[in-house]
Amino acid sequence: MRDGAENAVAGRSIRPATAADRGHDGARFSWLQPDGWREGCRALVVTVEDPDVREGLVIGVGRIGPNRVHPGRDMAELEIDPAHRRRGHGTALLRELGRFSGNPLSDRVVPGSERDQFLRSLGAHVYLPIPILSVDLTDTRTAAWCTTVRAARESDESVRVARWTDLPREQVIDALTDRYLWQHASWSPTASRKTIRPVVGEEFYDEAVLEHCWATVREGRITALVDLYDEPVGPHREGSVEAVDSAGPHSRTDVALCLAALLTDLRGLGVHSLDLDNHPTDPHAAPLLATLPLLEAGQVNLVEIPNGLTAALRGSA
Repeated sequence: MRDGAENAVAGRSIRPATAADRGHDGARFSWLQPDGWREGCRALVVTVEDPDVREGLVIGVGRIGPNRVHPGRDMAELEIDPAHRRRGHGTALLRELGRFSGNPLSDRVVPGSERDQFLRSLGAHVYLPIPILSVDLTDTRTAAWCTTVRAARESDESVRVARWTDLPREQVIDALTDRYLWQHASWSPTASRKTIRPVVGEEFYDEAVLEHCWATVREGRITALVDLYDEPVGPHREGSVEAVDSAGPHSRTDVALCLAALLTDLRGLGVHSLDLDNHPTDPHAAPLLATLPLLEAGQVNLVEIPNGLTAALRGSA
């Protein structure tokens, strides 16, 4: 693979990753995969001259691939060995990865982290800050919250709260897909419903702890969902909650009912906290979560890295 001018450092080379690289360097770079391990995906390694390694010492890895769900940005990852950072290797690798795409690239960073600072130096910008919301299940106020939610529902006989195991699989998958579509429409538009259904519907369903996932049903239609992820396990769990229709007349009430059912389940299992994989743009979940006892859990930012047109525009400024 040719080196551009930005790669012109004596002894450095960037080449496709191989199965031998994974066998030799997989312990240092746990997510290293050989080039082309998945259709449309590329994997590269950065090497430097080393007298003990004929093919060069691998000091960095990177990969890029299309995002089936969000086709407007491609997913890119890279990692440079700590002993070799701040020497331009990461910049050279990211630019080489960018040659395989005309889309801007995306990544997930912790604000203020080394990765965040590196990507910002290359012009990355935050397109969605996501607070990590962790509900304290040991707090008595959480139990009181659930009681209040259930009490508010007693006069409404039109809604049923059901476990996913009591509902048809295809109906739940359709509802998961509908929920995902509107949740992301304003800040990360998706591919077609047909394209994303196997991922955000079927895969989400199959990777959920079905007996502890809940839905609200009105007139035979699912109106809100809360899913409990199969990982992590133990005293700290993770899930997601929102309405199926963003503008439904009972959306917020139904989201609260689903969440109360899950929180009650988890308290009974002795779980200490629940991290919610939600967004500040969620119109029903976000305000409800603000009324619960939350543990301080930090924040992550979704960032866009210039590539293709945005890189060209940035370079011309």
